[in-house]
Amino acid sequence: MEPRVSLAFRRRQDRPVPPTELAAALELSPRQLAEAVHDLSEAGFVIEAHPMLGWRLVRAPPSLLAEELACELAVNRIGRRVVCLETTTSTNDLAWEAVAKGRNLSDGLAIFAEHQTEGRGRRGTRWLAPAHTAILCSVVLWAPRAGSEAGILTRAAAVAAAEAIEREVDLAVGIKWPNDVVIDDRKVGGILVEVRPAAKGAAAVVIGIGLNVFQRAEAFPRDMRPHVASLAMVGAEVDRTLLARSLLERLDRVCCGAEGVREDEAIRREAAKRCCTVGRRIALAEGDTIYQGEVVDLDPDYGLILRLEDGGQRRFGALTSHVVSGEGPDAG
Repeated sequence: MEPRVSLAFRRRQDRPVPPTELAAALELSPRQLAEAVHDLSEAGFVIEAHPMLGWRLVRAPPSLLAEELACELAVNRIGRRVVCLETTTSTNDLAWEAVAKGRNLSDGLAIFAEHQTEGRGRRGTRWLAPAHTAILCSVVLWAPRAGSEAGILTRAAAVAAAEAIEREVDLAVGIKWPNDVVIDDRKVGGILVEVRPAAKGAAAVVIGIGLNVFQRAEAFPRDMRPHVASLAMVGAEVDRTLLARSLLERLDRVCCGAEGVREDEAIRREAAKRCCTVGRRIALAEGDTIYQGEVVDLDPDYGLILRLEDGGQRRFGALTSHVVSGEGPDAG
């Protein structure tokens, strides 16, 4: 299968393209292009041929394909190796299995699954997504030291996911602190970052990301429906393969430098600009204590700064606290 050809069809959506134009754009001979289209048909792509207008992609296979996701991807680390599975317990679990095999085999690895039997969200919640309706992925990064990577990468991954969605659809995407990606205040995605110490003071990091793409309202529990949505539910038409590629490219740009985790002031500003929690009155739990007040800012480590009812200010870390009112359920 020639993924450059399938991606060219996907990028044109359902618009036909003359074979001569497509062959010239991909620097293929007419015979090579015809063979590539035949191979795509054998792989489950339905391509319609019109004698005047050319070829048009009618339908693609329902699953994400590693060949398409990795093809000429504009990345330095994340996405250098891509694995796609139909079903697994959790992509984060598979990522940690890869980490155990060492940095050389796991750094930059991206794992996608069509369905997770034990997908998890923040604070032990479950991620809900029928097969072929979402992007469920985990990526592995190694950092030279163990520190505040979880907060930094939660922020960066949320920005990357928001930017990836906006790159593919004409919708404004925000962030609900600390790990939700939202459209019109409804959750369309979530981030779960796990960090573990590794040899010689280094840290291994797994970034789990779920994006709701094709789900219908019935896919979510009734009490969650006012607070969650898929891109399809808010009127967006998106190719899941192109969105997954954009996600990998944006993650690579905002999350990692050549060796470790990127800490970028521009990403901090972008997260603060997108954060719809800033300016709201919320109730927040830290341990057994509930605090109430107005969110005034995010700190450099992605902690939330709350102006309390007595006028004082207090910082709350993303890993040690959570909002208990002022947002919807923390699940897929």
